[in-house]
Amino acid sequence: MSRILVTGITSPLGQAVGRKLKAEGHQVVGTVRSSRISSSGLPADELVALDLENKRSFTNINGGFDAFVHVAAASEGTAEELMTITGLGTLHLVERAKFLNVGRIVHISSMAVYGKISDAEVSHETRINQSIPYGAAKWAAECYLADAADSIQAVSIRSPAIAGHRTHRHFLAKILHRMGKNEKSINASNPDHLFNNLVHEDKIAEFCESLLITNRVTQFQAFPIGSSDPLPLSQIVQRLADETKYKGEINWRAADSSPFSINSDAAIKLGYKPISTSATLDLWMRDLKK
Repeated sequence: MSRILVTGITSPLGQAVGRKLKAEGHQVVGTVRSSRISSSGLPADELVALDLENKRSFTNINGGFDAFVHVAAASEGTAEELMTITGLGTLHLVERAKFLNVGRIVHISSMAVYGKISDAEVSHETRINQSIPYGAAKWAAECYLADAADSIQAVSIRSPAIAGHRTHRHFLAKILHRMGKNEKSINASNPDHLFNNLVHEDKIAEFCESLLITNRVTQFQAFPIGSSDPLPLSQIVQRLADETKYKGEINWRAADSSPFSINSDAAIKLGYKPISTSATLDLWMRDLKK
């Protein structure tokens, strides 16, 4: 049985990772911002208070660990706050891993590292073109992991939109929310674009667990993941409308930016097993009914 630290265990993805690790027999230590948070309902055997803004709080991480899964990050705030929490927070976690002789880290990064995307397809080889502080902070986190490659085997999974129990930030989740409120009309773009920029939280958790138990990772790698078998966005949005019994108007308008699809080849070589975009939607809609 491996002892694994999962940062951000209270987040939807952190909980999905914790559930998968526990189901596979691992001992899970989750980090939370406050020591007052109860472990009740969380998929962790133990909790540790960790404030990514406070370097000294990293000394709370003690004992033997086989690996870290780094989910915790800030997605909102000033540029300074984002870099402190998401960028430097990862640096401090790397330093703690070195101190404890932890040799493996799976890091949840973001498609935001690419900045403004002009390519029709995004892969691990796509050029980084920063444009927003959040993406810059995630990119910094990746750089700190790459810099520790001599002592830590690490990967950064550049996550797309996540489908799951409590996802709400990406545009499809926002459309779903507005449909649920039965708003009179909803705007969307690129109806004919073949879209696969969506992965269910359970599939990310499954991939994280496989990365921890195999020896495929020999050097630092960062790569995007997506679903297979893309669907036209019009079909995806209609599926959301059908599930919510939405009767309002869907207005398809010109897009502010060019759409793109995701090439998961680098992740597949490391054991990622994508499911179709349709199957991803099935899982997401299943979650909504629970």
